[in-house]
Amino acid sequence: IYFFFSLLTALIIGTRLITNDESYYEYVPDLMKHVRLLHKFLSMGSMTICTRLLFDPNCFGIFTVFSYSIKSYITEFQLRAKLIQGKLVQLALLVHGIEGPYKEVFNHDNSWHSVCVSWSQNGGRWALFVHALEVFHGEGLNSSDSIGPDGLFIIGQEQDTSRGSFKKDESFSGSITELHIWDRVLNSSEIYTMEKECSPISSGLVFKWSEAAMEIESSLARLWTNNPCQGTFVRM
Repeated sequence: IYFFFSLLTALIIGTRLITNDESYYEYVPDLMKHVRLLHKFLSMGSMTICTRLLFDPNCFGIFTVFSYSIKSYITEFQLRAKLIQGKLVQLALLVHGIEGPYKEVFNHDNSWHSVCVSWSQNGGRWALFVHALEVFHGEGLNSSDSIGPDGLFIIGQEQDTSRGSFKKDESFSGSITELHIWDRVLNSSEIYTMEKECSPISSGLVFKWSEAAMEIESSLARLWTNNPCQGTFVRM
């Protein structure tokens, strides 16, 4: 499966979704287009999220790759991207309203890149991996609170409320696939193994990328392609 979020103007997005059965969905530009994970999250004192990303090379600005909100805190957990023309893609992790530093990670080159982010309440320690290599780490990113339960996890949009309204100027623009979530911090050897084998580690896995585990807009039209994790994909 992979999704294609195309930012046509600063205010409008169009989206495509590719599923494991080598299909994808495409729909006309609409701010409300997004994907919701159908998973009941428990409270987590640590977390790792891994995915594969391809950014639209013609779009620039600040975008939200994914966002998790709870009733008491809209900005509970997010991965944000900053795209500046002529510069490397910058990524930043946001936890419980506290935003970490933006770090340059890879070229804005219309290519797939694997990304993992991990966080622990113990010291607020965080790490960012690209293609299974740890490129940055830090601490002090919310060491006082765990990730809250019963939240809403949205791919491709910045949430304005805990129940799904969005910030129109921060929609993700590009493609995304193989998003998996763990309730623990994965170590570097586990992340390397996943990158090599193209398969998620089972220990601590609370969400596995699957069409059945996601709520997808009913207006999507179905097309066909291959999973980029298998080495073939549609370049948009």
